[in-house]
Amino acid sequence: MNKFIKKYSTIAVIWLVAVIAAVLFLPNMGNLEAEKGQTKIPDNMQSQVANNIEKHWGHHISNTNQVVLVYNNGDKPITKSQQTKIDNKIKDLHNHADKYDIKGITSVVDTPSAKGQLISKDKSTELVQLNVSKKDSIEAMNNKLKKGGKIDGLKSYVTGAEILNDDMRLSMVDGIKKTEIIAIIFILIVLIIVFRSPVFPLISLLTVGVSFIVSLSVVMNLVKYFDFPLSNFTQVFMVVVLFGIGTDYNILLYNQFKENLADGMDKVAATISARKTAGKTIRYSGISVLIGFAALGFAKFSIYRSGFAVGVGVVVLLMVLLSLNPFFMAILGKKMYWPVKDMKGQKQSSALWGILSKKSVEYAVPAIVFVLVVTLPFIALGHGNLNYDQTVELSNKIPSKQGLNVVQKHFTKGTAEPSTIYIKSDHDLANEKSLMEIDRITNQLRSRKDVKTVASVTQPNGVPLNQLYLNDQLSTLTGKMGQANAGLSQIQQGASSSPFNGDQLKAIGASAQSIGSRLQAIQASAVGSSVSGQQVIADMQAKATAMGSPLSATQMQIIGAVLQQSAAQQAGLSSQLNGIASDTQNIGNNTQAMANQLEGVQGKLTQANKGLTQISSGMGQANDYLSQLQDSAAAANTFYIPTQVLESKTFQTAVNSYLSQDKNTARIIVVLKSNPSGAAAIKSVNQIQNQVKQNLAGTDMKDATVAVGGQTATIADTNKIASSDFMRTAVIMLVGILIALIFVTKSMLQPVYILGTLLIAYFASLSITRIFSSVFLGQDMLTWTTPFFAFIMLIALGVDYSIFLMQKYQNILPSAAPATRIVHAAEFIGVVVLSAAVILAGTFAALIPSGVMTLIQVAITVIIGLVILIIILPILMSAGIKLTYPDQETTKHTK
Repeated sequence: MNKFIKKYSTIAVIWLVAVIAAVLFLPNMGNLEAEKGQTKIPDNMQSQVANNIEKHWGHHISNTNQVVLVYNNGDKPITKSQQTKIDNKIKDLHNHADKYDIKGITSVVDTPSAKGQLISKDKSTELVQLNVSKKDSIEAMNNKLKKGGKIDGLKSYVTGAEILNDDMRLSMVDGIKKTEIIAIIFILIVLIIVFRSPVFPLISLLTVGVSFIVSLSVVMNLVKYFDFPLSNFTQVFMVVVLFGIGTDYNILLYNQFKENLADGMDKVAATISARKTAGKTIRYSGISVLIGFAALGFAKFSIYRSGFAVGVGVVVLLMVLLSLNPFFMAILGKKMYWPVKDMKGQKQSSALWGILSKKSVEYAVPAIVFVLVVTLPFIALGHGNLNYDQTVELSNKIPSKQGLNVVQKHFTKGTAEPSTIYIKSDHDLANEKSLMEIDRITNQLRSRKDVKTVASVTQPNGVPLNQLYLNDQLSTLTGKMGQANAGLSQIQQGASSSPFNGDQLKAIGASAQSIGSRLQAIQASAVGSSVSGQQVIADMQAKATAMGSPLSATQMQIIGAVLQQSAAQQAGLSSQLNGIASDTQNIGNNTQAMANQLEGVQGKLTQANKGLTQISSGMGQANDYLSQLQDSAAAANTFYIPTQVLESKTFQTAVNSYLSQDKNTARIIVVLKSNPSGAAAIKSVNQIQNQVKQNLAGTDMKDATVAVGGQTATIADTNKIASSDFMRTAVIMLVGILIALIFVTKSMLQPVYILGTLLIAYFASLSITRIFSSVFLGQDMLTWTTPFFAFIMLIALGVDYSIFLMQKYQNILPSAAPATRIVHAAEFIGVVVLSAAVILAGTFAALIPSGVMTLIQVAITVIIGLVILIIILPILMSAGIKLTYPDQETTKHTK
């Protein structure tokens, strides 16, 4: 066996083993893209700072996915029976929170005060906000909630930023499958038509397929084990680039091989010669493309940096094409072009490029002016805003996108994607002073014309709590002071309207003393007039004897006993009278003393009444002042939270919602009036962050970290870093390609002509794509990734055709004048370039059925750019050669 064939047979076996190993060790790409393929913004950007704060928020919702359940009854209000179903579903989610990994629920059932935020004005749509653990993948979580949250009789949707991003990933996967199939079929058909052989197309697809499988496995393993940059676009761009330029390189290589066979070389010699001649051009072109994609490694933005994977694929592609192709060429020879047998009859030239090149050489300056006149108007129209709304990438048939559309229709676009301002301090914020600052910022944000609603710990329902402001508290205070003042007036009136008269008490005292004296006199009289018992008996005996009936001794004893008892009773009565007289006299004395004392008190009361009058007047004046203060703007805007309110259970609910678990971080939720993904919202978010920072200056929270999270903040950061990264990466790429072209062309001016041509094609095609997208796709703006990826693809891939042309220019008719050589080179290589451009354009056209807007717009831009390029490339390069060598005679071109 020929040593050459033996060598490359061994290489073919090695590539076979490499393919098998690549398939066996290929990681799960779906998991990798879900885990590491999302757009990553540098950690120091505000949205990422906010995300990091949110991860450590506490309250059992740290590091969770925010999901929204959307229940909609079309354009009709939700009925009572439907509302009951929703309430029951919310209770069911509470009861089975572990099943769905739900860590927090915000609903009308849990928070009735949030009704205005969770139920649309037309009553047709209700939202239930969930914080779901990141235990499961987004796809698995979405599937569980779609099933568990469904309510019969209502349109039910599960949506949210994470779910929308994951659906975009799944859409991209489906798009890649379509692209691969369409691209392969297209390439196969075109190659069969151009070369009229089924063998060559199959071998070309086989070699390119080997390079794709091996490089894809290498990239995914780098991602898995070394955190190599990855995005949703990585695989799809590897497909179109490798199959596009791989087929182009094969066309160049196989054309040269066919030419060698036509010149009578045997298959081994033809292979060696083709590998040397065309291989040189392929290496130069591949290195230029590699430089273009390698420049992406210097990007800071993950989605841009992920394009470096295409550079890895280009390296593998060059290795495969220049080592595996020779095996098939040396083995098959002319059979590669079966059923064609006459190799000589296959030589062709491009009439289009020949005419364009010849006319440009003859009229160099007018040719350049013509190109500029035609393209500059399109370039001038190319300015416009970019669309940073990633949901535009999704079809409206996807449930999560439908849910988002419902929310935006029945609420506002801002309600669907609110912005969250985080204020992270180094101390506890649950105090009157800090809360006053938060409330002040909340009110200032609400006063902005671009803000719809603001909610914070002091205004949890999006409106100020009157009880926390001085005017409401002063209203209560002035009311109580009014009551106190009225009481003082009554006391004052009683004290002044009934003056005390002591004469009555003095008269009562005198009467009491008189009664006592008289009782004492009676008692004394009774004692003084008493007669002894012996005298009474003696008198009675005398009278009885005079009457002739003297008393017997017994009778006298009885009368004596009776008199003795009566004397005893009289003595007791006298004692009682004496006591009564004494008490009565004491009453009289005390009454007179009281009268004297009350007369003294009456004087003091007169003085007290004057004091009460002064107090009442002062309280009236104070009450008038407080009433005026109550009605003033100062009181209306002055926040004050009493200790009992701060410690109340009701306020603690707001604290748990708007302060972190350690109470060192506060959040303020802002709903913008404009589309949260639009340019106006991006501007607003940046202004809001600066405003909050300025408002905290000079306060105890002056050193606090302020960061804005949410979709708009993410877009704002994306806009900022994407713009700067685009410019920096583009410059690196252009400089790298310029240096490579200097070595390839061995000229300083020709690389400038080439890059100028590519840039004209890029800017013109981008502008035309914008117009096309507006007219036919219903999208007035290009997606934010379209200009970047279109630039990379068009510049990196378009430089190939320039190198094809200039390599042929250097090798053809060495003794002829430069103008003649460029015309011949254009004629000869034009066929290859046109075929390659058709293949590449068709490969990118395979992206259009993907349904992903970025891929569609990039594809259209590249296709239009290729059309422009294949027209202006022979014009500008030929005119440039003529102007570079004006003194050398132009040889008339003849067939």
